[in-house]
Amino acid sequence: MEHIPLEKVRECLERSGYLLESRLVRSLTDQGYFVEPNQVVRDPRTGKAREIDLVAEHDRYSPERQNVCVKTYFVVEAINNRFPFVLLTERPSTPNADFESYIKFACTPEPNPFVGEFDIYEEKGADWRGLFSQYCVLTKKSGDKELMATHPDDVYGSLLKLCEYVEDALDFWTSRDHLERDKYWRMFFWQPMLVLSGQLLSANLLEDGTTQLRETAAGRLEFNWHSGDEHRTTVIEILTETAFQNRLAVITEKDDELEGKIHALRQRLALKDAT
Repeated sequence: MEHIPLEKVRECLERSGYLLESRLVRSLTDQGYFVEPNQVVRDPRTGKAREIDLVAEHDRYSPERQNVCVKTYFVVEAINNRFPFVLLTERPSTPNADFESYIKFACTPEPNPFVGEFDIYEEKGADWRGLFSQYCVLTKKSGDKELMATHPDDVYGSLLKLCEYVEDALDFWTSRDHLERDKYWRMFFWQPMLVLSGQLLSANLLEDGTTQLRETAAGRLEFNWHSGDEHRTTVIEILTETAFQNRLAVITEKDDELEGKIHALRQRLALKDAT
């Protein structure tokens, strides 16, 4: 049996995404998140199970806001990209955009007493600013010095897995029997994220026809796909590892703010009913 030097094993792992996934799990746990690594989504084409790297939610609880809960499930795939991941073609505003699919959320109870009181899409920043409609990954052919722009199957597969997991989770939640007498007011979001260990670039076409490339820490991709014959749209956040924790903190803070608004509304309605 061949004995492999530990340094070679370490180099192999560092080229893969496994250590990146481990770092994310550790950092999230240290920051007070509940983390479920290696969650499963069923491939609707083959019936086989495929793994999502991790799903996390923040351990946030406000005892004064009884029976009200707003939270985000962060659904994450991690890629150890040696060469840049590039976001291209900013998404223009059109009346045909599947705008309502930009935010994946569910509420209880049904009928819901509070959704109409808030502009959820404005609250969660669901707009066209910084939204891209294409992507590519740079790579090199073996023995070739020139870079190539490609759509690697593994990257596409990671994006598709994110979408399918989120839709499955949302369908499962909305299929439950949430009775009108349910005392909890809930608003749950599902946020798909692709986290990169390497460079993330955005390519913007300028008015003079030239392309402006810039290094960025985060961007959003409108990913269009099909579930059987049904067209679906999912907005996936693409982030670098260094930007990941800060972005989760921003989203969690927004959830806390929204939960406070819903709690205040519930108190006002209860007071109104009492009088």
